[in-house]
Amino acid sequence: MYFIEPVESSAFSLRAAPEDAKVDCGFAPDAVAVGREDEAVWGALGFDGADGVVGVRYWVAPERRGKHLAAAMLRAAAPSVFASGARRLETRPPVRDQAAIRAAMRAGFRPDGGVARGGAWDGTEGLMLGLLPVDGPGPSPRVLPDLPGGMLGDGVISLRPLVPDDFEAHLRHRSQPDVYAGAVLPLPPSAVEARELCEWRAAIEWLRGRGALMVIDDGTGYLGTIGLYDVARVTGTGMIGYDLRPETRGRGYATRAVKLVRRWAFGEVGLDRVWAGTDVHNTASQAVLRRAGFRLEGVERGGLPTLSGRRRDTLLWGSLSSD
Repeated sequence: MYFIEPVESSAFSLRAAPEDAKVDCGFAPDAVAVGREDEAVWGALGFDGADGVVGVRYWVAPERRGKHLAAAMLRAAAPSVFASGARRLETRPPVRDQAAIRAAMRAGFRPDGGVARGGAWDGTEGLMLGLLPVDGPGPSPRVLPDLPGGMLGDGVISLRPLVPDDFEAHLRHRSQPDVYAGAVLPLPPSAVEARELCEWRAAIEWLRGRGALMVIDDGTGYLGTIGLYDVARVTGTGMIGYDLRPETRGRGYATRAVKLVRRWAFGEVGLDRVWAGTDVHNTASQAVLRRAGFRLEGVERGGLPTLSGRRRDTLLWGSLSSD
């Protein structure tokens, strides 16, 4: 067992779990957080590891959830675990448990290992997150921050993260030939792929800093998507991609969405350049980018694949924060 010394905070005490501890947390706890007044168990931690790499599980009593207790417990325990010989703490919460993942990141854990099939503590897909002594108490740095207030808007349209309830609308939309024809690989998604994307994959990619996929909405519901992808902080660049339901085109929604994402990318994300690619024959998408302030920079020969195996040329568009 790695957790040794008790830790006192202004709200709770974190101490070694007694041998007869009865906590309905799904694992044998090594440490419990108890209230300062009534000694009720608020949360629990379990440790397991060898050779200096320590896995940690955490649980919070239902009535104490939503108060950042899991992050506080992890932050409180980490110094003692490292002092007792650990060189790395890691955890694998289920990819569908966004609260658990955010709790770990709030405590300083970084998503550094990708998605492990069957690797979560409940046997499902798990996101590996790690914490080193040099990482500090948190929160973990984010390449892609959350949207301010949960959305971007201009009074006509709003952009928000893709969520599980979008599954049916998203699958119908991406299954239309004139929508998926403009995708990187022009194929419709399977129902499994679309469900995974809506239920957890889009959210995980956002937390990992890989891509921010958003729904375009004018108040009537799902109209399409726009995303910021291939974000590279070293070079300060990212790519914008978008699509709209055919019946909503021609209203300027795509242009508005591109402007909103570009402003967010330059402001909150801190990029210096955003770019987009269009098929050489997609004049409608080209017009969107022109209206949004992008400049045509050239032709990318063979920029995208085709189902026949031949590659198709694309036009390259760019916008700088200094434009």
